[in-house]
Amino acid sequence: MKRRTGAIALVEALIAEGVETLFGIPGVGTLPVYDAFIDHPELRHVETRHEQAAVFMADGWARATGSPGTVFTSGGPGSLNTLTAMASSFNDSVPILHITNENPPSVRRKGKGHFHDMADQFGVFRSVTGFGIQVVLADEIPGAIHMAMSALRNRHSRPALVEIAAEAFDQVTDAPILEPARTIALPLDPAAVGEAARRVSGSQRPVIWAGGGVATREAAAALLELAERIGAPVITTQKGKGGIPAEHPLHIGNWANEQPVRELIGRSDLMLAVGTRFSYFPTGGWSLDIGCPIIQIDSDPAAIGMNYRVAMGIVSDAEDALAGLSEALDHLSDEPKPWRDREVAEALAAIDAAVGNPVERQVLDQMRDVLPKDAMVFNDPTSIAFWARSLWRTDLPRTWSVPSGFGTLGSSMPTAIGAKIARPDTTSVCVIGDAGVMFTIQDLMTAVQEGVPVIVMVFNDRGYGVERRHQDHLYGRRNAVDILPPDFVALAGAFGARGVLVDDLSKVGDTLESVLGSDVPVVIEIPNEFGHPGYGSFGSYE
Repeated sequence: MKRRTGAIALVEALIAEGVETLFGIPGVGTLPVYDAFIDHPELRHVETRHEQAAVFMADGWARATGSPGTVFTSGGPGSLNTLTAMASSFNDSVPILHITNENPPSVRRKGKGHFHDMADQFGVFRSVTGFGIQVVLADEIPGAIHMAMSALRNRHSRPALVEIAAEAFDQVTDAPILEPARTIALPLDPAAVGEAARRVSGSQRPVIWAGGGVATREAAAALLELAERIGAPVITTQKGKGGIPAEHPLHIGNWANEQPVRELIGRSDLMLAVGTRFSYFPTGGWSLDIGCPIIQIDSDPAAIGMNYRVAMGIVSDAEDALAGLSEALDHLSDEPKPWRDREVAEALAAIDAAVGNPVERQVLDQMRDVLPKDAMVFNDPTSIAFWARSLWRTDLPRTWSVPSGFGTLGSSMPTAIGAKIARPDTTSVCVIGDAGVMFTIQDLMTAVQEGVPVIVMVFNDRGYGVERRHQDHLYGRRNAVDILPPDFVALAGAFGARGVLVDDLSKVGDTLESVLGSDVPVVIEIPNEFGHPGYGSFGSYE
């Protein structure tokens, strides 16, 4: 067998697993690996300016491609800098492979004052990873990478951590590089599918609740076929956007907190919930009353029945289960059901009348009208994004992203950069606030250095607009929500990017359209006084 260092074995194992790009920052303990990178130019390393941004970029890569994003950091502060981003990926079920180093076992956890000393670095990551493994010897490196990739491809999508003792990079090993970890399809229980099909066939007013498991697993075609066959309205959550074309007559969208949609659910006699755990936002903090029986489909058995009692559950990939249901309905000779499109139209008309045409909606419509249908849009938890969660029209999977679970400020800019690196021929846009962008603004330099023409739309309301709205509503006065922003146009120029100021909200779309062909990163600053869409419904509908 070929003998080489553990550092080289690590690089070879990553290449064997199909890793094309990884994001990170070198440290003293990882220098042997960075030396090995030089002899393997087929593995692209993107040097970020902060380790948190490295995970966000890997997250964007994963959201754009469906394949795990890869991160390599040094131990200690470099490793811990990733925790917020790892938690964001964990909460949104994004597959991330994070590789980091640790001190030698001879000094680890002994409090002797070794460089980057920690009592339990590995333990810190337990709450933000779905899989973790510690490596002490170079011989263990290829197997550890293989095991982590197998977990990422077959378990519920969540970050994986491989922690390697720094001295293992210099050890010599002849450990073989394994074949890439295969994705093993979940077995579909024909009896369960048959029973679900009989329940669907027997229903008169079914409704579908489509979560992120539909859009991210590209089960859109199977979802559309089944929805049209059974005539069911389709509610898509924030993460489910793109699971069905926005303007389809059966598509309700992310409006489950609005009274007309709640009434539609109340008139339904069966709900088919696919790729969702019924999380906080789409259910209005679990205030939504789902009175009909629920058939829940999810690849994660722990998600089934987690937040709402279900009549039955099917553990399966969304696409396989939806296609299996359609096939089972064929075997039952089930006739297509009448569409509930009129109910959908009436509910949306009531919501539309309540929402009206505020300036926030006008700006979103301008943006949607000029962006390509396949443009990837990454949102921060900023005021305009709260409007977009329901109003933004999405037709394709993997074109809409929001940190819905962890709500991480600053995440969308590096996430959009990582997605653009993964899909360089696709427009990648970040929607972010003036406060949020300052969390990660240093990595605009990464986009400049790497030649990534991402578009960063900074909606500048001179503060924390969402918290400002909450303070106004709850207390009638403000504290610590009004801040002084920089000159973003000048700041973009200092980084070597292009900066554009939009001083007229009616020109947002024209400005965005004018920069779509840019070959450098663009920062568009948009001063505004946008409000929050509000508490509960847009209207009372009484």
